[in-house]
Amino acid sequence: MMQKISVLHPRDTAYFDEATLNGLSRDLGSSVAENILCRALEDIAARFGQIRQDYSNGDHPALRKSVHAVIPIADQIGLLGLARIGADVVDCVDQTDPVALAATLCRFLRWGEMAMSFADEGTDIYV
Repeated sequence: MMQKISVLHPRDTAYFDEATLNGLSRDLGSSVAENILCRALEDIAARFGQIRQDYSNGDHPALRKSVHAVIPIADQIGLLGLARIGADVVDCVDQTDPVALAATLCRFLRWGEMAMSFADEGTDIYV
């Protein structure tokens, strides 16, 4: 029996929440807010390396912990979509659904890397 394989073409666009970034700048000043944003993105990038390793090792408890740690960081800097997708990844780990986990984790990493690349390039990061 021959199986048909579907190829998906993701169309996600990562973005930073403008209100969150404006709030950081207003409350802390633009230079402090920019420093927080840079440090948070560096932290997320480092955690992504650990997340990939946890997934490759099949260590789902560590994967859950690593992804869960990204959620408040993403919220703090206005990556609300990344935080939401991270919660979905945690749900997939909790439900022990390997297919959903693989797809959702891929989306999580893709979304976060896209947001980081926008910030690195100086692209307009607001919604």
